[in-house]
This record gives sequence, C-alpha cells and structure tokens, in this order.
Amino acid sequence: MTAKKTTARDRNRRGEGGRLREELVAAASRLLETLDGQESLSLRAVARAAGIAPQSVYLHFADRQELLTAVYEVRFAELRAALSVASSSDGPTRLTEICRAYCEYGLQNPGHYRVLFGTAGTPGWEPTDAQMPGLPLFRLLADAAQTCGSIDPTATATCLWAAMHGLITLRQDRPSFPWLDLDTLLVTLVSAHLAAAQK
Repeated sequence: MTAKKTTARDRNRRGEGGRLREELVAAASRLLETLDGQESLSLRAVARAAGIAPQSVYLHFADRQELLTAVYEVRFAELRAALSVASSSDGPTRLTEICRAYCEYGLQNPGHYRVLFGTAGTPGWEPTDAQMPGLPLFRLLADAAQTCGSIDPTATATCLWAAMHGLITLRQDRPSFPWLDLDTLLVTLVSAHLAAAQK
C-alpha cells in the first residue's frame, strides 16, 4: 500500500508568526463557508487545512471561541470597509448607498457572507458586546437612519438589515426568479421604511 502524501507547509521565518495566525483565520473561514455551523468546526480540522500540527494552533488561539472571534473580526472589517464607500451628504441617499454596498458585498462574496450571517451559532456561546465585531456596522446603519429623521432608528435599521438579508439570500437561492434591478429594490425598500418611520 502506498502511503498518502501530504503537502508540507513552508515554515515561517523568525518574526513571521503573524502570518501563521492570518493563515489559520483564513483556513477557519474557508471551512465555515461549507460547514453546517460553528459547532462543526474543530481546531484539528483548521490545523489540517492550514498544513500545520494541531498543537501549533494553540500558539495563537487559546480555544475555538477565540479563533471564531478572530474570523468574525476579519470578515466584519472587510464588510465595514465596503460600506465606507457611502459618502453622500444627503441622508436618504447615503442610507441607500450603505444598503447597496451591503448587498453587493453579500452577493459578490457569498462564502464570506455566509460565515457572518448564515453560520449557525454554537449553543451556549453568547458573546458579550465587546466580542460582537458586527455591532458597529449595525450602529452605522442605525445612525444613518437617524439622520434621515427616523423616530426609531434601531427599528428602522433592524428592518432594513432583515430585508437586505432576504434580498441577498433569495437572489442567491432563487436565481431564476425575474428579479428587478437591485437599485430599484433598494430605493423602494429604503423609501418605504423611512416613510413608515417618520409617521
């Protein structure tokens, strides 16, 4: 019987420990894109995907929760950077720009989006506010809604977020549906929610 060959990972040079940490985060993110939930992710599987010994993971992450938090921090930072393109001084236009950037990120990066919003959480793992790297994005949406005169910006932001998530997942899951242009749908969505929030 021929032994199965494995591809050895090139060792980092001295001072490049940060590179391994980034590779572990990337490997965990790739696995989460295809697994059923966080509970399906193991540090051993991440080590195997990164091409290192399992014990090497512990040089950078104390446990799976710490690794997961790092994955979310990286992906939410990417999403936040995508939303930063919104620059209009007009409130409703800026809110629409934020929504467009959010949907475009989800549609163009389905794997990353699934990691952020489509991966079932592990029972018993309830992050504190300090461990919720996505919260600043929600506040960005709520602040934009507030500048538009929403009497309850948190409710407006929550409804917009839920609606955008629906647009992203439905467009991916039902591509044969005769979808209208994304901009048309977003203008309708934002206008309707702002009108309701100003009554």
